Amino acid sequence: MKGLIWLAVFGLLAYVFPGFWFLPGGYRVQADGETKAKGDLTHTGEKFRKFYKPISKANFGEYTEDSVPDPPGSPMTQLKDQFSKSSTEMQQLIIQKENWSRMTFPEWTKVPEANQRDPGVYFAYMLEKKKNMLASDWYAAKVECLDPQIGFTKYTGLFRAWGVNKAEEMLRELFIAEKIITLCIKSKQGQEEFEKGHGFKQEAFMRIISVTPADSSTSGPTALIPNPQYNPEVKDPKSPSFRKYNVKYSKPFIQEYPVDMLLQCDVNTYMRFLHSVRSPGQFLVIRTLQILSPFLEDSKYDKSEWGAADMKDPNDQEKTLKVLPEHILVKMSAAGMDFFDPKTNPRGLYEERKSKEKTEEPTGGRHVRHIPAAGQQ
Repeated sequence: MKGLIWLAVFGLLAYVFPGFWFLPGGYRVQADGETKAKGDLTHTGEKFRKFYKPISKANFGEYTEDSVPDPPGSPMTQLKDQFSKSSTEMQQLIIQKENWSRMTFPEWTKVPEANQRDPGVYFAYMLEKKKNMLASDWYAAKVECLDPQIGFTKYTGLFRAWGVNKAEEMLRELFIAEKIITLCIKSKQGQEEFEKGHGFKQEAFMRIISVTPADSSTSGPTALIPNPQYNPEVKDPKSPSFRKYNVKYSKPFIQEYPVDMLLQCDVNTYMRFLHSVRSPGQFLVIRTLQILSPFLEDSKYDKSEWGAADMKDPNDQEKTLKVLPEHILVKMSAAGMDFFDPKTNPRGLYEERKSKEKTEEPTGGRHVRHIPAAGQQ
């Protein structure tokens, strides 16, 4: 009986005084903590009741015959598998998009092994070959080309100084120039066949006034980031608070091969040309586009971007271009694309690596023999 009495006394003391002897916290503190946790859980459940099911009584430690629902979400292994699958599909989609947008360059744009010592000569040979082939094609299609050198006149005499990188870069430029001229020819032929097949008046016309390949350049993605210093009251364009957005440039991964051109054609033929440049394998990015016709009301309304100099023949500044009422003048810049790894080629496919300057004394110089002074041996 005494033992039971003392046990009851100790239990009462532990309940009333949580810090009593060997029972830190005690039952009362635990009960209070449980009550508080249930209250917090009830409050949280009310907040999330709009999005989730009500909390089960089992979560409060109460008896219920309702089955406990599975926790929301998916197992980590399942999420990992889904992420891996999605990542693989995304990589395949990127490769597909790159292959669709990449210009398919033929084998002849690479300098053969036999011409590695003099790649400029190989380029000159391919230039003459392509010029003769194109001249035959545009003559047969009745397409006028006012620049038989197809824009490569300025490189005459520089071929022998080129290395393999420069030669292959210009070979790609030559291919794109050839592709654009070929597309112009096919566009005119396609429109001509369409008009004949439907009994329409023959209006298909294409004149290639100039084709000017330019040096390749790199480009990459850009994004507009809100300018934290933007102030709509600032009117000075030089102020950092003038722009509402700042342009963020990422690492370039695209090598562009631009070609500037000036065309004179009818609208239907030019629409066919624009459609053809979007085809896989010959995808061309239209970088700039200006269209002029003295007979179109919209064009006559605003000529701010065209002046008298734009009506001059670029091949002969003494001549003025004559535009018929059914024709338009098109000044545009189109570029073929290839892709590179910015980690491997941070400055593009044709980065010139300069050799390090030697700062050490030469070791293979002429040997100078020391002549002893008089009296020395």
